[in-house]
Amino acid sequence: MAKSYLLTILLLCIGCSSDSTLEDDKLKVIMVFDMAGIGDRGFNDMGWAGIQRAIDELGVSATYIQSSEQADYVPNLSIAAEHADVVVAMGFLMIESLQKVAPLYPQTKFLFVDGEVKGENVASFDFKSQEGAFLAGILAGMTTKTGKVGCVMGMDIPPVRTYEVGFRAGLKVVKEKEGKTVAYLSATIGDFNDPARGKALAQGLIGRGCDIVLQLAGNSGLGVIEAVKEAPEGVYAIGADMDQDDLAPGRVLTSILKRIDVAVFEAIRRVNDREFVPGHHLLGLKDDASKLSSMSHTRDHIDTRTATLQFFAREWILQSSRVPDHPEALDGFDGSVARGW
Repeated sequence: MAKSYLLTILLLCIGCSSDSTLEDDKLKVIMVFDMAGIGDRGFNDMGWAGIQRAIDELGVSATYIQSSEQADYVPNLSIAAEHADVVVAMGFLMIESLQKVAPLYPQTKFLFVDGEVKGENVASFDFKSQEGAFLAGILAGMTTKTGKVGCVMGMDIPPVRTYEVGFRAGLKVVKEKEGKTVAYLSATIGDFNDPARGKALAQGLIGRGCDIVLQLAGNSGLGVIEAVKEAPEGVYAIGADMDQDDLAPGRVLTSILKRIDVAVFEAIRRVNDREFVPGHHLLGLKDDASKLSSMSHTRDHIDTRTATLQFFAREWILQSSRVPDHPEALDGFDGSVARGW
């Protein structure tokens, strides 16, 4: 398997010279994907969009390496570090591998998305995904007709729980303001790259009465949206990471955007301008990095009361108020913050 890594670099080069090698006179960037990889219409594609923008606007030379399993992470990151000025590691699951590799290549700059790795040559980017998810929870709670909403998670890891907890906090606001109790059901796949399993679990939640299903499952989440497309009218999905509204127009109620593309582009720009800033960078609603999609297909579904609640929720977040981001914080959150809304 290892012999395929360098071949991948040579063959998948984007914005490079005609001999398909990274150009020596340009900033060289390699993005290392997890198993779901490019084409997931979500997390990884958002990261690659940031790379493409850097190619177009900064003139960098870039390519990517696709991982087939977690055992690939260390060799993939190592080979990337040997060939690039900047290595972008995509996903929380790479955290331990990057902790091992980054110190071995002090001259290489590493950008890590969805977690924190310490090091003078590492800039880590996390997102306050709970903020956008909080708005989605309010929307789901106000929209559901059955009084049941569901969630399909890829894996039970901190970045996923951050989304999930924020979403449930939004449901608590609906209970506080409207006296409407919404049942919450969830299922975990154990894999971000199994759309068939994602579809089956979503169908199970729909069969139990959920008329809104949030997908937090990466490439597996495409199966959730497929299940909703096949469900009766009135059943909606909520997308995540990327704007997935167009995947099923009118059936994806909204998408919770995580602007990974902006984080990746800005980090590469800083390296290109010799302004690299290591450390942990946390981005949220005030940075335009965690929010809802424009809902171009479903905007007409939103009544005035729902829009008003979302307006006050956004203002509350922007005033530096904290949306719960882990289960223990959710336990102490009762939605009473909304009493003055």
